Amino acid sequence: MAANGFQHISFAPDMSHAIRDDGQATKFTRAERRLLIDLTSHAGNLRSREQLLNAVAEIGSDSSDRNIDFFITRLRSKIGDSAKNPKYIATRYGEGYVWVGPTPAQSQSPAECLVAIGPVTTIGNDDAGPEAFRFAEALANDLRAQLPSERTVAIRLNGSDLSSPFRISLTFMVHGGRRECVSSLQSNESRRVILARRDDCLSTNFDQLAQSHLSALWQFQVDQSGHGGPDTSPLAVRMVEAAALFADDISPGLPREIAMLKGEAFPSPAIWRKNDTQLRHLIRSGQSTPTTRLMLAVNIYTRYITDGWRFLANEDPRESDQAELEELILEVLPALMDDPQNALSAANVLSFMGPSHQVLALEIAEEAFKRSTALADALSTLGRLRGFAGDFDGALDLLHRARPLCKPGSIFDRYVTSCICQNLLAAGEFAEKDRELESLTKSPISKGPYRLLYANPGEVTPSLPVRIHLALMPRKYARTAVLWSYYIAARLFRTREAQKNLIVGLAGHMRRRFGDDIIPEEVSAAIPATMADLAPSSSRKSPAYV
Repeated sequence: MAANGFQHISFAPDMSHAIRDDGQATKFTRAERRLLIDLTSHAGNLRSREQLLNAVAEIGSDSSDRNIDFFITRLRSKIGDSAKNPKYIATRYGEGYVWVGPTPAQSQSPAECLVAIGPVTTIGNDDAGPEAFRFAEALANDLRAQLPSERTVAIRLNGSDLSSPFRISLTFMVHGGRRECVSSLQSNESRRVILARRDDCLSTNFDQLAQSHLSALWQFQVDQSGHGGPDTSPLAVRMVEAAALFADDISPGLPREIAMLKGEAFPSPAIWRKNDTQLRHLIRSGQSTPTTRLMLAVNIYTRYITDGWRFLANEDPRESDQAELEELILEVLPALMDDPQNALSAANVLSFMGPSHQVLALEIAEEAFKRSTALADALSTLGRLRGFAGDFDGALDLLHRARPLCKPGSIFDRYVTSCICQNLLAAGEFAEKDRELESLTKSPISKGPYRLLYANPGEVTPSLPVRIHLALMPRKYARTAVLWSYYIAARLFRTREAQKNLIVGLAGHMRRRFGDDIIPEEVSAAIPATMADLAPSSSRKSPAYV
């Protein structure tokens, strides 16, 4: 029978018995077995005596003795544990008990635990004891408060469980009559120390301590994927992927069918907010560099790409954001040119700032492309900018060369495929665009928004996924979707024909479903074809859309 391995003892999967390293077997009573299951299934979390009593009370004859402390003492004796220096069960005096040892594999998968706190060590004759555990638990609680519920934090005082991707080791020592702790954040995969801090145990602000470790972890995730190798993705993609660790999957207030996508079509807006908080904190604290300012500009631009269809329905910060983008980028642009990856990211932001900056953006991207070793980033960025300039053959060639460097199904893979669909639609290659669109939309739910966004100009009868999507879409989001498509795509293309191809199909479906006034005046003034006669001509809502 397979057993779950621990440092000095192996437990059977059903916790009915355990085998020590010397081969000797130890059997557990039903009450002891139930206590082990309860404690290990809540590893790192305080279990009150009442909670443990409820677990034991379901065990029939064993429940006649309701002294939980007695059960714990007997259990520690069987597994060779110590109340003073616990390896498995730690006491919280007056409160209950906490499992601090490794957990069975089936009770917590590696993906469920983002950060493990441990090991805990002391220097010299200092015996941190219960204070060390209180420090670890306080840090764990503040980490949990700043992470989404699906990213768990566990306490591993002996540090023997390395299944989590990150750990924070705690080292205690007494100096000048004060107990201090060095907390060290480390990647379990690379063994690299990401951040180390030294704090006075009595005056530690655990909220700030947790925030500093999570900020360092976020920066590590951005930098780790930006190593400059051939498969390195653009900075905007890396920032979205890094912040996804810290953002909830579901955002309140979204249309029902959009919320169900869970990030397949549109990343959570919480990702943008997380990045914005991190970067503005660095700038306010005086720790900003030209790269920090570039990252904030990229984050503002990325917000429009991923979430503009939503927030533009409630606010229109485009003028102020445009001014901030110019301030952030133009002042530090010379300092960004030495690093080709920074130059490529700056070119992306410049192109988004509008036609007046696109010639400079393309020149920067062409020059950076010649020096960059981050081929996926260089190919996708230059391809996108050549498409804006009307060189669709050159754009598609570069984008198709970038796609094999993407991890299938990743955010970057969807980004590159979306750019391919956009350029095919702009170029009038509608049949090829439709074929690419099939690979972009795997989920039946995501087919609706993607097919609507990339609708062909002559499309009259919507597909079933588009009809379902439009039937569920609130009117305010429909109007915003047209403005969003114009602002992040159509207005950036140089030729009138490309602009028309990119938005007329979407506009036609929206007009048939909601009426002509669904098209914002800004869009109809810039691209009059969005208000051209429909075929068949109709200004009323069509039954095909309801």
